[in-house]
Amino acid sequence: MINWDRVNQEVRDLLIDLIKIDTTNPPGNELEAVKYLQKVFESESIDTTIYESAPGRGNLVARLPGNGKRRPLVLMSHLDVVTANSAQWSHPPFAAEIADGYIWGRGAIDMKGMLAMEVFSLILLKRRGLTPDREIILVAAADEEAGSEQGVEWLLKQNIPGLAAAEYIINEGGEGKIDDGIPVYACQNGEKGVLWVKMKVHGSPGHASMPSKDNAIIRMAVLLNRIGRYKPELSLSETTRNFLLEMAKAKGLRLMKDSKNLDYSLQMFANRHYGKERSVQAMLYNTISPTIIRAGEKTNVLPEVCEAILDCRLTPGETPEGFLNKIKAVVNDSTVEWEVLQTAESTESPINTELFSIIQKTVQTINPKAVTVPYLSPGATDSRYFRKQGITAYGFFPIILLEGELQRMHGINERISLENLEQGTRILYETVKEVSKV
Repeated sequence: MINWDRVNQEVRDLLIDLIKIDTTNPPGNELEAVKYLQKVFESESIDTTIYESAPGRGNLVARLPGNGKRRPLVLMSHLDVVTANSAQWSHPPFAAEIADGYIWGRGAIDMKGMLAMEVFSLILLKRRGLTPDREIILVAAADEEAGSEQGVEWLLKQNIPGLAAAEYIINEGGEGKIDDGIPVYACQNGEKGVLWVKMKVHGSPGHASMPSKDNAIIRMAVLLNRIGRYKPELSLSETTRNFLLEMAKAKGLRLMKDSKNLDYSLQMFANRHYGKERSVQAMLYNTISPTIIRAGEKTNVLPEVCEAILDCRLTPGETPEGFLNKIKAVVNDSTVEWEVLQTAESTESPINTELFSIIQKTVQTINPKAVTVPYLSPGATDSRYFRKQGITAYGFFPIILLEGELQRMHGINERISLENLEQGTRILYETVKEVSKV
């Protein structure tokens, strides 16, 4: 029998230690966290290997051997976190303080909290002394927040045994919420594509005391206003349709999947029930978010150039090339210079799998009122690299968050409740145990 009180304390201590290791990317410095995790696994007699993709950029692979009857299961995670301005936080972002029933700190949700759950899923199976039907591989990677060039992308190029042969990946990307009193766990089986693009306009330089009608900043403002007024067409993927159908079912509403007007009905349902939820609205459309503007160096000098960077997220079926052409048509200015900075195709995994069924059953066993639904993530994760190789990858972080709590991720005062940490560990462990046939 598992002493869950003891395990909960161990998971809590592990997460606190991980948060205290500052792995802000850039520069990352994940190697320190990797060495710490290696000691944790060594104390449990679990084999690990450290892969250093660049100085200080550490990746760790831990393994629990199986009998080979099934293909490997990979528990995926990343160690790096985004920046945090400590002056804005109620609790220091790298102090990992416990207050009001929460552990506060950068990475508590994204994604050291889930990493702690994965680590103990492996440790608890090891402590039982049983051999699973499949090898279980835990990957704690670097560099996810900056594109994974020094992390998963690099690891897959090293032909590390078991990764490309995996049947399933469990990773970040799906969190739960309370919807009309119903606990809803999202299993992220797809994610939107990425198009990061820079647009540049030129103006007439000169002394700012003599205004010019050809001001580069004003020209850019006009163009960004056109983008801001652009209303993209509804673009529902199969994942989004299934998500909305399941949510309608949970609310007692009947929407016929074979209806001729299904997409319109789903749009009306989403707008009525989730009109203010950014995480849901982002599933319905291709999106454009201007994020960086650069122009000028001195107050009294008119800038010659103004640049704006756009973060576009694309629904399955839309290509980066095709959407860039749509943006150009919206901007409608042939003098704009365009530079594509980064692209990634959207990806989806099927949900008619053994693992998805096990996730649904496990969630309901531990939380009987809960439902599990497929989910299209607006953001990118390392799962995309595995899906491109035909491997089923799910984002399944079994915690319940309010919409406001979700916005703390990459924001101010990121935190995870002790209740979420404890119940999430239990759900993830039972899922891994069941799919491994221990």
